[in-house]
Amino acid sequence: MKLKFLYLTITIFSIGLIIGCSNKQVIEENTNDMDNYGDVRAVAWEFLNEKGWNDRAKEDWKSAKVKKTIADNSYELLDKTYDGKEVLTVSFEDKDSVVIATPSILVDLNSNKVIGYMPSE
Repeated sequence: MKLKFLYLTITIFSIGLIIGCSNKQVIEENTNDMDNYGDVRAVAWEFLNEKGWNDRAKEDWKSAKVKKTIADNSYELLDKTYDGKEVLTVSFEDKDSVVIATPSILVDLNSNKVIGYMPSE
């Protein structure tokens, strides 16, 4: 009886430890993601304003999604030297009544310079 109680206690403790640690890592990753890409989002939003595409996106540009991708021929590259290289893609949330979606903006990883975009449909 004591042995079963010991196994049960160890199992519950282990599960609690695993769940507790995994949730903490997710929160830290999300916080770091927001902090690291703030400048990238701002540069992409400024580019949308310059092109007149900002009327398609929701005003909350700080919540735009940023992810790494490889630049290829599916993007309109402003600088062709980035073809085949890893870059950041910034995707803004569209307004509800938009017919043509907001283009995704490509930004250089190091210089935070806009290097292209993906036309939307």
